[in-house]
Amino acid sequence: MVRALAVFSVALVGCSFLTKDDGQQMQKQIDDMRSQAQKHEEAQRELGKQLDAELKRMKQVVDDATKVITRNSADVGLTVQNLQQALAQLTGRIDDIQHTEDAISKQFQDYRASSDTKLEQLNNTVNVSKNPPVPETPDALYSEGEKRIAAQQWAEARRLYEAFVNRYPQDPRAARAQYNIGEAYFGEKRYANAIGAYTKVNDNFSKSDVVPDAMYKNGLAFHALKYCSDAKVYFQELLKRYPKTQWKKDAADELKKLVRDAKNRAVCST
Repeated sequence: MVRALAVFSVALVGCSFLTKDDGQQMQKQIDDMRSQAQKHEEAQRELGKQLDAELKRMKQVVDDATKVITRNSADVGLTVQNLQQALAQLTGRIDDIQHTEDAISKQFQDYRASSDTKLEQLNNTVNVSKNPPVPETPDALYSEGEKRIAAQQWAEARRLYEAFVNRYPQDPRAARAQYNIGEAYFGEKRYANAIGAYTKVNDNFSKSDVVPDAMYKNGLAFHALKYCSDAKVYFQELLKRYPKTQWKKDAADELKKLVRDAKNRAVCST
């Protein structure tokens, strides 16, 4: 989907005006994305209800066990065995529901990131007359992007860097511009969007010296989203592919944290 968005954004760059049909089509795309987001949210709520119900059932089993043991000690052995089996089944069911909920949550995060990015690009195109014109030369355009990101004007920095990447994809600075799009998302803590932008560095500029930076920041972004298994893969692959990277110590430290927090649900959902 990220590649499709990139193609879509390139197609938009050449547009200096919108027809009525263009506007209606964009509105339909926005409505469709909102509808999909609502469906994902409803699915998450339903899974949450199932999880709550299973937890209540488990509590009831424990309560029943306490009552039985108190009332009739002669049958304790058999009853406890039956209750332990029931508890094991319920625990397995809850784990299954939790894993499904985590998977849907991750899918929803990915979808929202892609749709948010697309909506931002659509908004920039619709409001092209309101936005200040981008500089005409690559040097001036890249310099303006640097000023905006230094000032933490994240949205404007993204607009300028996206224009740079689309206009000058062969420029040696294009990879860094793409990386800085990720930085602008990361600065807003929009980690899923940042992952999409960093991934484009590896996909579109695989030989650039910015790739290790993007891999490291992807690991941080996945960790921030509690997708620890994904974060671990990025840090391990970074150290494998770039053993002399400037991020060597940082990546190793992050891997230690991931091992330490692997079973902490407050930190790692996967």
